[in-house]
Amino acid sequence: MRWLWLSLIALACPGLAKADAIEDFYRGKALNLMIGSGAGGGVDQVSRAVARHLGKHVPGNPTVVPRNMGGAGGLQVLNHIQSVAPKDGSTIGIVLPTLVFDPLFTGKSEGYDPLRLKWLGGPARYASVAIAWNAATPVRRAQDLLAQELVVGAASVASNSASDAYVMRSILGFKYRVVTGYTSGADIDLAMQRGETQGRANIAWYGIKTRNTEWLRDGKISLLYQMGLKRHPDIPADVPLSLDLTRTPLERQMLELKFSAYDVGYAFMAPAETPAERVAALRAAMTAAVNDPTFRADAVREKIEVDPVAGAEVEMIIRNAYAASPEVLTRLNEAIKPPR
Repeated sequence: MRWLWLSLIALACPGLAKADAIEDFYRGKALNLMIGSGAGGGVDQVSRAVARHLGKHVPGNPTVVPRNMGGAGGLQVLNHIQSVAPKDGSTIGIVLPTLVFDPLFTGKSEGYDPLRLKWLGGPARYASVAIAWNAATPVRRAQDLLAQELVVGAASVASNSASDAYVMRSILGFKYRVVTGYTSGADIDLAMQRGETQGRANIAWYGIKTRNTEWLRDGKISLLYQMGLKRHPDIPADVPLSLDLTRTPLERQMLELKFSAYDVGYAFMAPAETPAERVAALRAAMTAAVNDPTFRADAVREKIEVDPVAGAEVEMIIRNAYAASPEVLTRLNEAIKPPR
């Protein structure tokens, strides 16, 4: 008779039956989290913080097992998730968001398709700003860059610190001059403070808030504008979003494409063939985990940014980027190149 009652309950409450099936699937299992970086970096730190809280929000409470797979700058994880990992919802992954958009700019898929992967969301977008070092330059606002050159540092011409400057120079006419060859973000900061450079075309807002609070407190820097698709709630309201500085729809579309990766941020993914009900459960669990007070407390203690982005939004951002017109993509690829 028990099977009959269970059948009747399943017919009467299909949602409850699905929930029970998901719980049965995950109970007592490991949920493998493949991290596309080596141990100790920013992606690794964020991933492990999420891993400590995610399992208790997944039905069945699986044990989340972080595994570093840092080969080829995270490409190995993308290929693993797409082609090798089980397709049943027992494996998820995370990589730097720039990899997700590389096929747009390189024309090479490298064996993975970001449009097919199931995006689960994550704890934070990247909030980045452009700054001027006040002691070295009269530049105080974004509009000043139309008339006044700002010398900024970068590791290489391919780094975001350089490419963001080149894009803003090419599209909006900002007078950036990029000096490359610095070995790290800290090295770039030191060069700015020594007067070798005059600012930065790209620096993490969270880093300023947590490591360089005196820059703001003592008026050492001016915030010129912020990157990304949305305003960050903690950045002062008088600091414009770069998209709002555009003058034509084409300029805006180019910057939306360039800065899409910032809003994808630390987003987790599952294989394309993962059953829809398990994708939904993992998305809900990710949202619950990054809003969990104990995760938030860990984030404060570990100085991890929290500005969650939902899985459906990540998917929409990626789809919009890959739907960019050939003109937008061609023009942006030209704008990213160093000036001749």
